[in-house]
Amino acid sequence: MANYQLAVEARDKLGTAQVTKLRRNNQIPAVVYGPGKPALHILVDQRALEKALAAGSSLIDLQLGGDTKTVIVREVQQEPVKAQILHVDFYEVALDRKIEIAVPIRLVNEDTRPNDGGIVSTLLWELTVECLPTDIPETIDVDVQNLEIGGSLAVKDLAPPAGVEILTDPEEVVVKVDAPEAAAEPPAEAGEPAAEAEEQAEDTAPAEEA
Repeated sequence: MANYQLAVEARDKLGTAQVTKLRRNNQIPAVVYGPGKPALHILVDQRALEKALAAGSSLIDLQLGGDTKTVIVREVQQEPVKAQILHVDFYEVALDRKIEIAVPIRLVNEDTRPNDGGIVSTLLWELTVECLPTDIPETIDVDVQNLEIGGSLAVKDLAPPAGVEILTDPEEVVVKVDAPEAAAEPPAEAGEPAAEAEEQAEDTAPAEEA
């Protein structure tokens, strides 16, 4: 998959007032940083940024004037109520150096799993992997077609793509299949609780004095 192309602009003025003004004009403040490089403050059009994040590409080429910086998205800060993007951290990568990155997990073949009524539960939603930037997978697929009730798959059971090393604890369970909830027991017949209470009272009553 080709890198996503995203045009950005340098941002010279910093501070809360300037950031508020940018957001009112549908521009999002962002920062680009990398190993041994000073942080670069930029701004990006809100709609263009939303499209870039929705595209799902691991690598983004930031077009800044005549310069291109290949980055990954490190963090997206959002307003908690409306989920509006407030700020983005981009991390500049070297294509010949391995990086650590979180990759989402995707269950596959769930519709062909045995028809036993089992409930598939995902316990781990992403994995930390190490690979070259050009080898970053969009997802790590977990095949559950042969998973029966009581079965599970751990990280050590997964087969990552070539060139990708999974760093997450190999013993962590990724997915399991639980049995359906047991049918509710029928309610006790009227009078039983009272009878039990009388029996308990008789057992615990103090003995009469001689």
